[in-house]
Parts: sequence; structure tokens; C-alpha cells
Amino acid sequence: MKVLPILIAAGVLTAAYFTLSSSTVDELDLQFTQFTTQFDKNYQSEDEYNFRRSIFEKNLKVINEHNAEGKSWTLGTNEFTDWTDEEYKKLLGLKSTVSATAQSEKIGMLPTNCKKMPRKGIDYRGTNRVGRVVSQGSCGSCWAFAATAALEAAYAKEHGEFVKFSEQHIVDCDKFSHGCNGGLMANGFIHWMRHAPILEKDYEYTAKDGKCKEDSIDTEFDVLPFGYRVDVTHECLYEALTHNVVAVSIRAENDKFRHYESGVIDVEDDCGTEIDHGVTLVGYDEDEDAWIVRNSWGLSWGEEGYVKIRRGEDYGVCGINQQNAQAVYDHSEY
Repeated sequence: MKVLPILIAAGVLTAAYFTLSSSTVDELDLQFTQFTTQFDKNYQSEDEYNFRRSIFEKNLKVINEHNAEGKSWTLGTNEFTDWTDEEYKKLLGLKSTVSATAQSEKIGMLPTNCKKMPRKGIDYRGTNRVGRVVSQGSCGSCWAFAATAALEAAYAKEHGEFVKFSEQHIVDCDKFSHGCNGGLMANGFIHWMRHAPILEKDYEYTAKDGKCKEDSIDTEFDVLPFGYRVDVTHECLYEALTHNVVAVSIRAENDKFRHYESGVIDVEDDCGTEIDHGVTLVGYDEDEDAWIVRNSWGLSWGEEGYVKIRRGEDYGVCGINQQNAQAVYDHSEY
């Protein structure tokens, strides 16, 4: 007679389990539907839909687990949440070395003292040195966007107005780099020191490699006078920032950066120092003791296209203190 209550209890537990599982699946489906709507996702088949849903589910788990830890920054879904790791990696087009030919062009070290300066807040956002957040698309041209942003800031400082220069120009024409397969900001500077920059409206971005057209496009601008590397250490980077925007290199092949939503990425959970992505340093937040960095993945990523990275010692959080460069029109103040 004791068997019946046990069977009834087992039945109740089984029903509760399937109800919970169904609820979990329904919630995931709802979240995935909201995601596909928000980011205008269109899949070509049921197989692709299920494939992308499985990637989304895996990444959503990573996001939720991180946020439950109460770190100094949060993660969230973005247009890369249904991408494979291989697809995401194609965005990270920084090449960490300069070719021997490029080195012969003598892009020098920035003439700063790298002294321990009192760190005060700096923010070039909202000034004529920083343009709107843009997207590199699925092309590994991050290096070209970071270099162009530094060039635009240098020009604005010298001439008092913002001018939108062409990223596609160096994607197609910088022979030291490899277009959508990656490059280096310093290489872009070297190209502009030999060939004058071109307006974006005259050489529009296509997010793919193309044939160099610079000889067939008129430009009213002069060549870039100086391109400099910034020496390693946060002191060198901060001193460069006091002069202007800096093209910086970071480590981005990790979930912490890929799904970044808000807050300050901290050394507490370092995202690595093997640099693979080019971005733009546009400020320093004194209260947060953090760098203010502009990415090139559009407004839907991070804090409307921006991320804060804690200032750190040695190579820095995400390796940000290592391999950086600055475009300069007048170096008399250095």
C-alpha cells in the first residue's frame, strides 16, 4: 500500500520537471526572437535558425554567468551573439608587427618623456577631434578605422575643424597591411606620409578589399607630416593622450570584450595581453581610473560604441599599454 504514494510523488516531480524545462525553452525562444528582431537577423533555413539559436544559447549562458558575479562591468547581447568564434575573429584584424620595409620608413618614437604626470580627466568626445561611431562591418579593418580616427583628430587639432577621411583608402592602398585580412595603424600613418589622405565621401567604405584608386581621386590635403609610436607603459600612453587621440592596440578575442555592455573592464578578470584589435583612445576617466575607448563596431555594441578599460600597470588591462601610435601635424609642443 506504500507504493501508490511513491508513484504519485514521482509523477508530480516528473510533471514539475517537464513544466520547468518547457518554461526554460519558451523563455529562450522568446529571448532569441527578441534578439533576432532587435538586430534584424534573417536566416536562410530552419537548420541555420537552429544553428544560430544554439550559439545564442551558449553565449547567453556566458553573459548571465558573468553578470551574476557582480564584476565592475556587465555583458549583454549584441549583433555578435549568434556568430561563431571564427566569424568573430575575422573582425580582429590587428597585425602586431611592422614589416621590415615599413620600419625603413622610420616612423619614430613619440618625443615624450613618459613622466609620471598627475592624471586628470580627459575626454575628446563632443569635441571636433572625434567623429561619430562607425562600423567596420565584417571586414578585419579595425586597424584602418583606428588609424583614420587618429588622423582626423590630428587634422582637427591643427586646422580647427573635423574632416571625415577615408578608411577604404588605406584598406585598398596600404601595401604594408592586408586590407580586410588585417594591418597596423602605424602602417596607415606611413602611407599617409607618402600619399595624402582622401575624404570619405570621395572614397567610400565598402567593408571589402578593392583595387587601390588613390591615383584617380583628387585630394586637396597635404601628406601627414609625422606618425609616431607611443612607448610602452601607462605613463607614456597618458602623456600621449594629453596631446591628442591615440590609436591603440588591445586584446579582444575573449568573451569579456565580445559581449561588453557597460562598466569598466578590470584587471580583476584580465582579458589577456596578446593584442589583436585596433581601437581609438579618446579619453581618461579620473573617477573610474579608466581609459575611454571608441570601438568600430557601431552604436549597438558597448556604451553606444564605447568601452572603458581600467588603467593598469605593465602591459595594461587587455594589453592596452603596449603597441600604440599617434598622428601628428605639429610636434613643437612635445
